[in-house]
Amino acid sequence: MTQAVGMILDGVQAEAALQGGDADLIAVGREAPRNPYSAHTAAEQLGAGGDFSAWPVRHGAWLAKRQQGMGHMIEARRRALAVREPGG
Repeated sequence: MTQAVGMILDGVQAEAALQGGDADLIAVGREAPRNPYSAHTAAEQLGAGGDFSAWPVRHGAWLAKRQQGMGHMIEARRRALAVREPGG
């Protein structure tokens, strides 16, 4: 069994390592203190958990409400940022 750790920045990168056979397990290190909800963020990036049901209630309810009112602006901003990122 092979574990990948270090420089894993997002769910897409982690999934690519798993699907490519480069790792059997992904360990999140430095990204976790930067984003304590990195596992939830990765799930959302991969198309799971978009309804925030897996988030802690105190956060999930607020995020769902924000998504309802501002979802189109948030998605437009994410797309604009992705274009600027290398490989985006």
